[in-house]
Amino acid sequence: MKEKSYVARLGALALVLTLMTTCLTGGTLAKFVTEVEGTATATVAAWNFEAAGNGTEFTGIDMGRTAYEGDTIKDTVLAPGTKGSFDIVLDGSGSEVGIDYSVTITAASDVDLPDDLIFNVGDTTYNLGGDITGTINYADGADAMKKTITVNWEWDYGSDDTAARNDNDYAGKSWTLDIKATGTQVEPTSTTA
Repeated sequence: MKEKSYVARLGALALVLTLMTTCLTGGTLAKFVTEVEGTATATVAAWNFEAAGNGTEFTGIDMGRTAYEGDTIKDTVLAPGTKGSFDIVLDGSGSEVGIDYSVTITAASDVDLPDDLIFNVGDTTYNLGGDITGTINYADGADAMKKTITVNWEWDYGSDDTAARNDNDYAGKSWTLDIKATGTQVEPTSTTA
């Protein structure tokens, strides 16, 4: 029985030594661990795009007939031989991104315009229904992101008109032009490293 007692004691001693060795060496195998938490923040760019005519609301744009002698034509009416201009003011003030714009001018659905009524934007003849496009680059400043598009028009006098071919059908009519301005954010370009 003494042999069993030595074996049991020897086994218990081995177990105790193993536990002590594990505890002592376990501390030497430790590693440093750090956990850091934080947040990421971003501010979304502001967006603003407005359109107005002649510095006012976009509705009711006066076609801006050039002044004529009072004894040749009534004020505020159009007739063959008259011309004028009107402005479309695009305003991106307050935006923090550039703006690609597109402006389209069309005759209202119930309006018939004379063939010899010509529109120009800059030095280019503008065909109703076409797009006037461009970019307003991002810039700081109160008026930095404004673009004025001047549309000039001229109704040819029709020196060659005859009783059979003339502009009489337009007498006394009211004309409406529909103007649509669309602004879209310019796609950002990244700098190369």
